[in-house]
Amino acid sequence: MDNNYENQAAECASFSRNLGQKLKFLMIGGSVGAAIALLFAPKPGRELRGDIADLAGKSYDKTLAAANEMKHRTAEFYGTAKETGSEVLDVVSDGVSAIKEKVAVGLVKIGATDEGSAGRAFGPEGSPIL
Repeated sequence: MDNNYENQAAECASFSRNLGQKLKFLMIGGSVGAAIALLFAPKPGRELRGDIADLAGKSYDKTLAAANEMKHRTAEFYGTAKETGSEVLDVVSDGVSAIKEKVAVGLVKIGATDEGSAGRAFGPEGSPIL
């Protein structure tokens, strides 16, 4: 059971790292591609600016889609983590209740044992038996 929670936590952390890296490489790749396109473009300035605007719009759309996907997955992982936390809390609460009951029963037994020992150690008038 604990292994399942650990796997989910590791999967969530791995997803966050991978998505961040992908977004970073997307931005770097887009910038490098745009710079190379500007250097080697055989087009006039007005046409080139239009192409750059189109490319920027497409890059924006891709980045927005990736951000929305990240938001969706983060919400899913949050929900899963919340459910898992509730389940863990329930298990721990049940375990604590069971331990509490066992301790109470043990204390009652110890109290009964102490009273029986006290009766054997002292006489009827409360004087110690030697």
